[in-house]
Amino acid sequence: MPMEFVVVNYPEVRDVSIDGEVAGKTNDTLMLERGHHTFDLGIPKDYEPESVEKNVQDTTEIIPLIIDDFHPKEGGI
Repeated sequence: MPMEFVVVNYPEVRDVSIDGEVAGKTNDTLMLERGHHTFDLGIPKDYEPESVEKNVQDTTEIIPLIIDDFHPKEGGI
């Protein structure tokens, strides 16, 4: 299966879970299989939204899918 690349942007370093499994850290390029995936930043849930679903395809290591959806909850960072 073709491999894809994603960067989950966030103002601090957090674990990134893909489909319930920790896959790396925010702001790093992560490698995963092509397809539909659910992303979250683990616990504490001090960010919004709680998770993001994306269809990941046609990326490269040089041009990854950038996920900018997560942001600290009001009163967070």
